[in-house]
Amino acid sequence: MSDASGAVRLDAHWSVLGKHAGRHMGYQVLDGSLPKSRAEQYLWAAAATGVPDKRNPADGLPWRVFLGAVHNDGSPVCAAVRTTWDGSTDGTGAPSYAWRLLLLDWARAGAAGLTWSALDHAEADAQPPEGAPVSLTIRPTQALELATTVDRLGFEWAARVAALLLDRQRVALTASAGAALPDGAERVLILDAVCSLLPYGCRSWLSAATWSGGGEHDITLAFASAARTGQAEVWLGAGSPPEPRGEVARTYLGELLRLSAKQRSTTELVEHLLRATVPLSAHDSREALRILREIDLLDSVVADLRQGRGELAEVQRVLELYPVQGLSEEALRLILSFLAGHASRARGGTAETLLHQYWSPLTPRLLAEAVLLAGATQGSFQQAEDFLSLMDTVETRAPGAFDALFTSLVEGTRDHGWTGNLVYMAEQRFGRWSESADALLLRSREAGRAWLRMFLRDSTRDPARLRRLVTRAVGEPGSGAAGWLRFAAVLVGGGPLEQATPADAAEFLEAADGAWRTVLDMAATERTPEVVALIWPTLRLVSRDREGRSTLLSGLDRLAPAGGVGLEPHLAADVDLLYAVIADEAGGGRAPVSLPSLRRTSDPATREAYAAALIGRVEPDDRLAALAVEALLGEAPDQSSWQVLGRLRAERASATSYVCNSLDRRLTDDHRRWLELDLPADLVTELSHRPHLGWLRAVCDFRGAARKEAPGYEEMGRAIVGGSVGGRFSPQLLDEITDYMLASTSMDAYCLRKAVREAPDGLRRDLYAAISQTEGGTMLRTGLANFSHDEMISHQEAVAALGYPYANPVPAQPPALARDMSAPPPRPPGPPHHRQAGFWQRLRPRRPIWWNGWR
Repeated sequence: MSDASGAVRLDAHWSVLGKHAGRHMGYQVLDGSLPKSRAEQYLWAAAATGVPDKRNPADGLPWRVFLGAVHNDGSPVCAAVRTTWDGSTDGTGAPSYAWRLLLLDWARAGAAGLTWSALDHAEADAQPPEGAPVSLTIRPTQALELATTVDRLGFEWAARVAALLLDRQRVALTASAGAALPDGAERVLILDAVCSLLPYGCRSWLSAATWSGGGEHDITLAFASAARTGQAEVWLGAGSPPEPRGEVARTYLGELLRLSAKQRSTTELVEHLLRATVPLSAHDSREALRILREIDLLDSVVADLRQGRGELAEVQRVLELYPVQGLSEEALRLILSFLAGHASRARGGTAETLLHQYWSPLTPRLLAEAVLLAGATQGSFQQAEDFLSLMDTVETRAPGAFDALFTSLVEGTRDHGWTGNLVYMAEQRFGRWSESADALLLRSREAGRAWLRMFLRDSTRDPARLRRLVTRAVGEPGSGAAGWLRFAAVLVGGGPLEQATPADAAEFLEAADGAWRTVLDMAATERTPEVVALIWPTLRLVSRDREGRSTLLSGLDRLAPAGGVGLEPHLAADVDLLYAVIADEAGGGRAPVSLPSLRRTSDPATREAYAAALIGRVEPDDRLAALAVEALLGEAPDQSSWQVLGRLRAERASATSYVCNSLDRRLTDDHRRWLELDLPADLVTELSHRPHLGWLRAVCDFRGAARKEAPGYEEMGRAIVGGSVGGRFSPQLLDEITDYMLASTSMDAYCLRKAVREAPDGLRRDLYAAISQTEGGTMLRTGLANFSHDEMISHQEAVAALGYPYANPVPAQPPALARDMSAPPPRPPGPPHHRQAGFWQRLRPRRPIWWNGWR
């Protein structure tokens, strides 16, 4: 109940602690309306502050103590205890003090706005009946009076003391040097004013005293002559109180000072805090901070959000108190991005609910601004992905939210590389893209390459994404990203090979490490093997790496199955040459495999196109040219390869030396096979100058004469004579002569014998002796001996018919051949040894049965 003056009437419990005058007794509860045990808890808590010195027993009295709760009584109250002395003494003559307690129910005191100074001035209407509460008339202290006291003490000073109390520190207010403490009533007002900078609910655990004597006590704020152990000493209205230790208390102090700096009225602040009458725990300092911030909740929350802090409950309270339409764009942006961040981490929670409840058409754009203001970082990229995911979810309630956010992100960015990654992520994760995003990829080289990098690194890449960009680029030929897109068009089958260049391919491959693997894989899937021609230089480098070689070989097998059947000639040449390069690198420089596509080619025009492509590929590279020669020669003679080799020699002068080097080893290892080739005269001449191939000229001349339609016996004879060195014949020449004679008729052998008639007799004998020691020597000796015997009998018969019979007729049977033949002259030193590839086999032609040639 209140009257016109603002005074309120409240019932309060009361109790008195003291002694009966003149008696020998201890202090005890003498009277009151409270149960004795409960009253004692409050009275003894107040009495712990002590009493005046015996020499001046009335000094400073009455003392006041204000309590909100005591240890053994958990119910918050509003209590005041006065220490008084009426001059009486006990039985010992000592002053007999009295402690008078007034205790009000918390709810009624809070509803009345009852503070300590108001309680100190309360007036009892009359002496209550024994054991009944007393009725008080109380005039609540005005917030203006408390605020004026705060400002008089110094707002910062009072705020720092209040923060120390919130930090659960006990504070002793002492007089500064040369100053005196005010009277009791002023002290009450000071205590009341300092605590008015805390929510009223804190008084449920706060306590204060106008003076503390020599006793040990737990009063949180008390005037004293000096601080005791565990107390923080603060000079009244002077100096700077200590800094709070706790983070929340420091934040609370910062908020008070921020509000003061904003010229927020101290009276308004005190009024706000006095209205917070819900009891608070001493451990609930965060709730006190929340209450303080509510006076300036929007600004304080916005300030926190700017610093990357913020509490969901406070943001919710702001939305409840302030209409969204009335918030500034900055405040709304900070609040929305905070809610979106929380909602992304806890889907379906309070933050997402608030985002739906307070949805604004500005939400997508403001979320984009929040992301972009953070700069092009990994964190902002993740934030953008989270926000897009959230918008994808809320589209059922807010159609178009995703597209609006995505477009704002794309159009608002300054870092096109960051945006290119974002565009790819949006399509890869959400299946969403936009015209403006595609336009940026084509317009900005940086954005396009970033998008491409993401595409190449994505193991689940969809070629349709690349195909869409290629199609879009057709209408924008002048885009900055056209280079790599021209190659991409070839890769996905969207354009002819001629529209792209190796530089375009290089730009595509540079977008990501190992991009060539992706290209080969896509080319196989899209059936566009022609891209090999554009990325050939990269593949050549890859072949030098063991791991890369294995992957490359697998990729080529997929790209050109069955050895390249059906490939265009230029592509077949590239693929064949890559296989040769891989074989060469893997084999440590040994002879590579032959070129399979070429060896299957029978069409002259196709072979010409293949040759042109091959020659063009090896033109600038000596090592590659030498490798091509090796591959063209291959493992066995081939006329198609030999024709291409001839064209290569004609167009590249250095090719002759490569051919000679490659043939050197082959002729040395297996001359029979490689002499099947029609070696040009210049090659024969060049090779014959090599010491271990000195036999080549004679052998080639002999073979050339022997293969004529009408055998050139005289030429063969000259070749045999020219091939002898000091009466010795090379094994290769002897093999050729033996093979010829075994494969020929007896008359051919006779004619060949006549052809060497001009040679010295010793040379002829040496020739026959050497031939007899060859691999087919036995059969040849037998055949020649039988032929001579038959000729001698025929000759004898002819001479006898002419009337000149032989004195010693020729035996009817030829004499037996001597078992032992004198060994032919030793062979000249052999040629240098050349290591032979493991897969080569020496193939010798089958010889016909000699008798079929002689009979």
